[in-house]
Amino acid sequence: MTQLDNTNPEVKHKGLAIAAMVCGIVGIVMFCIPYLSITLAILAIVFGAIMVSSNKHNADKTGRGMAIAGIVLGIVTIGLDIFIIAGIVSAFSSFSSIDNFMQ
Repeated sequence: MTQLDNTNPEVKHKGLAIAAMVCGIVGIVMFCIPYLSITLAILAIVFGAIMVSSNKHNADKTGRGMAIAGIVLGIVTIGLDIFIIAGIVSAFSSFSSIDNFMQ
């Protein structure tokens, strides 16, 4: 009987990178729900930053791209949420000024 050689490299520390990317993707999809998307965006940024900083000294850079994608998606999600919240606040303030003008 011959022994089978496992040629697949061992994958280490990809969990945080996957978590960062998934949180970033779900956060950007759910950007219309500010509480959920901001929470997921912050988690994506934190997980991605931890992964990138812990992966600096390793020669094997597995998961670095997913971690950076999570960070970028988290930042974009926070930007979208700020834009949506500013639009809602502006709309409500303009409605209240119209009501005062009509009276």
